[in-house]
Amino acid sequence: MTVAMLRDRGVTVDDADANRWAVAPGPVAAYDEAIEPDLSNAAPFLALAAVSGGSVTVRDWPEATTQAGDALRDLLAQMGCSVERVADGLRVTGPDGGWRGLQGLDADLHDVGELAPAVAALCALAQTPTYLRGIAHIRGHETDRLAALATELGRLGADVTEHPDGLSIRPSSLRGGVFRTYADHRMAHAGVVVGAAVPGVLVEDVATTGKTFPDFAGFWSRLM
Repeated sequence: MTVAMLRDRGVTVDDADANRWAVAPGPVAAYDEAIEPDLSNAAPFLALAAVSGGSVTVRDWPEATTQAGDALRDLLAQMGCSVERVADGLRVTGPDGGWRGLQGLDADLHDVGELAPAVAALCALAQTPTYLRGIAHIRGHETDRLAALATELGRLGADVTEHPDGLSIRPSSLRGGVFRTYADHRMAHAGVVVGAAVPGVLVEDVATTGKTFPDFAGFWSRLM
C-alpha cells in the first residue's frame, strides 16, 4: 500500500527484491487523497451479518484497493453470504439461518493474514470443515495468533488443529467461556464474532480494540 501511494506521487520505488525496497530521491507531487475506510476493521461487522443472517453495509467501500480487507468479499461469498455493491458501499447479508448456514473454507490467507482471526472465528461456527493456510507469519504479530486462536477457540469447544502455517477447524458445538485477547485487537475481533452466536462468551480486555477503533465495544454493543 505504501509503495503504491508513493508511486502515485511520482516517487520511484524499486521493489524487485521481495525483501528490499529502494526509494529514489526526488520531488514528491502534491496529491489530494480520499482516505479509504479500514477494510480489515470491517471484518467483525461483516461477520456479524454472516452470524445473524442479517445485513450490514460498510459505507464507501472502494471500487479498487490494495487493502487486504477487500478479500472479505470473496471469503464471505464462499462461506454462503450474499455480497453486493450498493449505492452506499458494500452490503453483506448472511445465509438463511445465520451461522447455521455457514460453510467452511479451504483458503490460502498468506497475503491477507490480518483477516485470519475473524475468519477463523466464523469458520469455527461453520457446518463444514475449514483449512486456513499460508499464515505462518501471523505468529509474529501482536501475539502468536495461530497458537492463540487454536487455544481460545478450543477453550470454547472448537475442534481445531494448529499447523506450522495454519489451522484446520472441524464442525463442533461451541460453549460459553472466557476468550483471552493477548493484548491483540484482532483476537478481540475473533472473540466478539464467536460471542455473537454463542451465549456466555466473555471477551477479556476488549478495550485492546482501541488500537485501531476507539469505542469499538460501545459501537458493537449498539449493533447487537
